[in-house]
Amino acid sequence: MKIIKSRRILFGDTIGVVAQSLPVLPSFRENYLKGKKVLEDLGFKVKEGKTINKTKWWMAGDPKFVAMDINNMFADKTVKAIIAQTGGYSAIGVLEYLDYKMISKNPKPYMGFSDMTAIHLALFEKCGLVGFNMDDLTFGFSRNSKEQLEMFKKFLMSSEAPGKIKSLSEWQTWKKGSATGHLLGGNLHIMMAQSATEYFPSIEKWDGAILFFEEVGETLHDMARCLYELKYMGILDKIAGMIIGKIKYVKAIRDTEVKEPSYKEMILEMLKDFKFPILAEVDMGHFTVNIPMPIGIKVEMDATKKELNFLESPVI
Repeated sequence: MKIIKSRRILFGDTIGVVAQSLPVLPSFRENYLKGKKVLEDLGFKVKEGKTINKTKWWMAGDPKFVAMDINNMFADKTVKAIIAQTGGYSAIGVLEYLDYKMISKNPKPYMGFSDMTAIHLALFEKCGLVGFNMDDLTFGFSRNSKEQLEMFKKFLMSSEAPGKIKSLSEWQTWKKGSATGHLLGGNLHIMMAQSATEYFPSIEKWDGAILFFEEVGETLHDMARCLYELKYMGILDKIAGMIIGKIKYVKAIRDTEVKEPSYKEMILEMLKDFKFPILAEVDMGHFTVNIPMPIGIKVEMDATKKELNFLESPVI
């Protein structure tokens, strides 16, 4: 499987900001400006895309306009990396308008998570581009976390393999064992929303992969549907291991007489026939500092020892 790595970022480089999903809403602006200042204080220039000051419904412009902004950031030789303003609900709409041929010739680190899953997976399938499932600008970098900034430098500013990453919270062993493979995943329901499209990684790309996912604001039965879909597609038969991040704000079922399990019980019941190791509660997802999970990069996971080792650099 051929992947494209982008060049590492250097202090003084320009980082482009795109609102590929939600616009910069008034309630977001303070955090947005904080995140922007963190990058500038680190020594980077920040270039705002045209989407930053646009709003249409729950989008920062219609899909063609948003795609144009992303395409322009990749084409701009002065921009060395791109970061999502935040997540949202509409990134899937831009996929048909992205210029994959041009992007393949102008690879750059594209950072963000949640709704950015749609774009990361599309760029991986169409271009083989390593995307960075990691903190966005508004609700990520605005924290100005020491651990976050150290990981940013380790994953995006060095051509050496990041190696073993220290946990920031208590990781859990849900199924013992270890595995080595390339990372592939993102937000669970965003991932499965495009699973029947040409923008989802083809089945052979899942062979030997380490599937990672996180989730927020969904019901257990909707998450179960996503896992069934992965099973019926044959993906769960292909993967070598699974990393589960933070699952936040699980919605209750409407039928109040139903006794619901915990999300751990549900997931383990769904996966009881599969032997791959499962490392859970990893620092990845909403309302937490995100360990970067670069799409396509080889890692070694040890669920028994609760370790995650990045075996290659995601940049060159």
